[in-house]
Amino acid sequence: MSIPSYENLMPTILGLATTEYRVRDAVDAIANSLGLTEAERAETIPSGNTTLISSRVAWAITYLAQAGLLARPKRGHFVITKQGRALLRDHPDSVNLAYLKTIPEFIEFTKRKGATKATSGQVEPTQAPLNPKTPEEIIGAAYEEIEADIKEQILERILQNTPAFFENLVVQLLSSLGYGRPDTLAEVIGRAGDGGIDGIIHQDKLGLDVVYVQAKRYAADNTVGRPELQAFVGTLAGVSAHKGVFVTTSRFSAGALDYLRTVNARVITIDGPRLVDLMIESGVGVRTRKIFELHRVDEDFFLEE
Repeated sequence: MSIPSYENLMPTILGLATTEYRVRDAVDAIANSLGLTEAERAETIPSGNTTLISSRVAWAITYLAQAGLLARPKRGHFVITKQGRALLRDHPDSVNLAYLKTIPEFIEFTKRKGATKATSGQVEPTQAPLNPKTPEEIIGAAYEEIEADIKEQILERILQNTPAFFENLVVQLLSSLGYGRPDTLAEVIGRAGDGGIDGIIHQDKLGLDVVYVQAKRYAADNTVGRPELQAFVGTLAGVSAHKGVFVTTSRFSAGALDYLRTVNARVITIDGPRLVDLMIESGVGVRTRKIFELHRVDEDFFLEE
């Protein structure tokens, strides 16, 4: 089953809170009541910092507390308030965001956090919520969307440039990943008659340990197959080499990858998606535009002995 939104978890949490609960125990209790599988319990929000069920429970508690329906008597605990009991008793079906937006304390909270300005009139409890995702989920999803667009742009720009540009890019990237050292040689040698070698990286000063590189600037629908990898392995054997990196902007066929398991040479394959991931991680071809920091309360700081 899909994990309910934080809004849909509010009635359950308010019901649990008739006795004081620890947040972590509430997460387990709600997961058990929903019959979540181990995989669903382990599912994380886009940032990967916490599980999805934990995030949604925590944000539901936050909003219920800001509306005055829950209290936090001590670190990591919550319990229902007098207002919460009255709501649960008289209008249990109204435990949702739309109703919270009619509560003065919650309206003031949304103003403080810069959310959409509350209207002066009453909001009908049946009104749809603005967003079923928690703020952390929204930020994470937006980040993933931006990153996916950047990755597409990077591949497009590579394909718009020449094969020589791509060969230089690959050698620069591998150098930034630690292949070789600043005082060792990383060289682009791609040219006609190069025998399938586009670059070499010496991993020691004497050039005793060499990595050979081949770079194929292919369109997304042009898969690298077994023949290309066989030719590269043959080239490595011709120069008595045992290490190689084959980089492409497209993908490798299953048959090509199966073939590499049968040879003695150590060949690392990097396809288009992995290539752009490495470029972003290494800062090759990209710049950091903005950094956001998400903060959480340091509960230990506020804990009195």
